Amino acid sequence: MISTARYKSYQNKRKAIFEYHNVLSQITYLLVTSQEPIDHPLLKENNSGNSAILAISSSRGLCGAYNSYIAAMVDVHIKAAAQAGKTLDVYATEGRLMSLLNYRHITPKKIYPDIEKATGINEFNDIAEEFVDQYMEGKIDSFGIVYMRYYSATSQQAQTLTILPLTELIDNLTTRATVIWPWGKISFEDFILSPAAFELIKELARTIVRSSIETCFVDAALSEYLARMVAMRNATENAETMIKELTNDYNYARQSLITGELLDIVSGTGALQ
Repeated sequence: MISTARYKSYQNKRKAIFEYHNVLSQITYLLVTSQEPIDHPLLKENNSGNSAILAISSSRGLCGAYNSYIAAMVDVHIKAAAQAGKTLDVYATEGRLMSLLNYRHITPKKIYPDIEKATGINEFNDIAEEFVDQYMEGKIDSFGIVYMRYYSATSQQAQTLTILPLTELIDNLTTRATVIWPWGKISFEDFILSPAAFELIKELARTIVRSSIETCFVDAALSEYLARMVAMRNATENAETMIKELTNDYNYARQSLITGELLDIVSGTGALQ
């Protein structure tokens, strides 16, 4: 019941931020598709040989194989980085994933608050600022978030959303089912921007990164509570089935005992006669 209530709460929150995130995506797409590329560090590729991922785990247990899927995805990134001869910094949120990472001998570079605690703008801003600064300083080549993406009430899947470089994030957003370009044949050059595009991208880039991180956290929360609802429903159904089976076994044993006692009484009566 608690998971159902929280699931509905996060579902409403997702609807509220979805339109805002789409508008940000459209504006960012407008800037990165200009005929004359904008010279900004977040739109360029780095070659430091170091990448970073943030794995979002469940805040509590009793949600099935939720954290196992996330841990398996982290393993994929570690193996891919090793094959490419690169280093990978793993960041994680507080929660049940930590035990799985420890079992795999993976030590997170930093641990962030879990989904329940990281619900304010300041928390997401801190995460966004940290990785944006690292990328602009050339310390990392890419930054991605490993999370359980929510598609619908019947479909959730562990995925990685590449946040940086910003061009890859925009490529991901433009391949979604939602139409990302609502202006038809109008191009970037047909818009009058004030202030200039370079000044806009400085703040807009950080905003779209923060919004994308928040969207991942909300999707992860939705998937977690839905997984817990399903796990609890399955546990309840299994318990009811077990109760029925045990009740049938009890009634069968009780009836056999009664039948045996009746046979003993009948046999004893017959012997007296």
